[in-house]
Amino acid sequence: MSRFIPGKFPPPGASPVADRIRERRGARGLTPLDGALLHVPPVAEGWNSLLGAIRTKGALPGDVRELMILRVAARNHAAFEWIHHEHVARSHGLNTAQLWAIRDTSGLPPPAVLSPLQSAALIFADHSTVSVRVPSHVTSTLQDHLRLVAAADKLDVDDLLVEAAAVVASYNMVSRFLVALDVAGMSDHPVPWPVDRTEHKVPVGSGHLHAVTLVSHPDAPWIVFANSLLTNETMWDSLISTAVGTYNILLHAQRGHGLSSTTDSPCTIPILAHDIAHLIATLVPAGTVKSVIGVSQGGAATLAFSALYPSVTASAIACDTGARTPPGNTEAWKERIAFAKTDGIAALAAVTVDRWFPAPSRCGKGGERSARTEAVKRMIESTSIPGFELGAGALMAYDLMKPLSEDGVDLLHTGGKVKMLLVAGELDGGGKVGIGMKALCNEWNASTPAAKIEYIEIPGAGHLPMIDETERFWDVVSAFLKTV
Repeated sequence: MSRFIPGKFPPPGASPVADRIRERRGARGLTPLDGALLHVPPVAEGWNSLLGAIRTKGALPGDVRELMILRVAARNHAAFEWIHHEHVARSHGLNTAQLWAIRDTSGLPPPAVLSPLQSAALIFADHSTVSVRVPSHVTSTLQDHLRLVAAADKLDVDDLLVEAAAVVASYNMVSRFLVALDVAGMSDHPVPWPVDRTEHKVPVGSGHLHAVTLVSHPDAPWIVFANSLLTNETMWDSLISTAVGTYNILLHAQRGHGLSSTTDSPCTIPILAHDIAHLIATLVPAGTVKSVIGVSQGGAATLAFSALYPSVTASAIACDTGARTPPGNTEAWKERIAFAKTDGIAALAAVTVDRWFPAPSRCGKGGERSARTEAVKRMIESTSIPGFELGAGALMAYDLMKPLSEDGVDLLHTGGKVKMLLVAGELDGGGKVGIGMKALCNEWNASTPAAKIEYIEIPGAGHLPMIDETERFWDVVSAFLKTV
């Protein structure tokens, strides 16, 4: 049974309490939150006075106040609270990249996204919301940064600190009330990501629909992300909070994954490359992109794409992949398919995340980012066995080092047209993946000196470095993209 309760909305003049709330709300009028509170008018009156003081009568900078309110909403899954404060936060100067960082609760944002004061306020709000007790060093850091505000505006720093704590406490109260009573019926809604995020179903081939998400804002170059096997477009969420401030992003789930349909015909790495090209042609206004970035299966597709469509992208970044199926891997893929069919996709997920995030990866067992591993595990569990089998089939026997059977393109002899970066997690495959990618880089540069292929290893990262070492990965990627 829904927790949603109908609100009480007395007409103007019928309730002095409701009229005072209307006076504070202005043209917006009574909200569903007000309607719920008006079941107990004295509570609604006190609530109105408290929140009015918090919102309009304090001295805390508006961007800091709204940042803390939004972080509380994100932590408590209070979509209603986020929706009603995002536009206020923007009016106080918070930009899309900063809002993404606030919304991303999988980790703390990189220092470049938020100012030192904003970062200190976010960490304070996190501790106060999640564990209630705030470590003394966290409070001291916020106090140090507030001291600069106090000095500039001739305020008392302790007054500002009390106000900051009151903001977090008050909006924890708000979010808990909203979610507990399912106000406006939104408690099961995800907290939205603060960009123009549009979903598309793009026909590809005969009867196949590709699920695509565009994360965009005006006047930014486009980049495309290509996923690993057994994941969907949400695998990039921790990275997007940083990238979205600079780039428009095309995300997609490959065939048989996420909401993309499973095809009856076999899938190949060149087919996955053709899919990327079709999505760019269909959805990116200029029909070209700054870069295609792929990992694992998506990395192999990115390598093929760079050879097949050099005029469509200025660069390509292939991560934790290879240019051909390694010896013995065909049988290994057959065994994994058989295991999934016999023991179930959940059993496959359990062994896969252990392999992808080995110790001492921060996403490994007991690591500080193990919550991200659980998210990846759920992604894998949501993949159908036919979808897994379709994708695994593409990895069983491909070789991009010789002319591709259906396209006649030799990867090594198409270098120089697309600027290329190869990336590997230090821990992936016990270091074997990185060794193979470095060898590919050397062979490629020897074959085509004009290509100038680069290879970089991400310390402490496993098979998906954009997840367990997001900041290090993005430092490498963003530095490369600035050269394109």
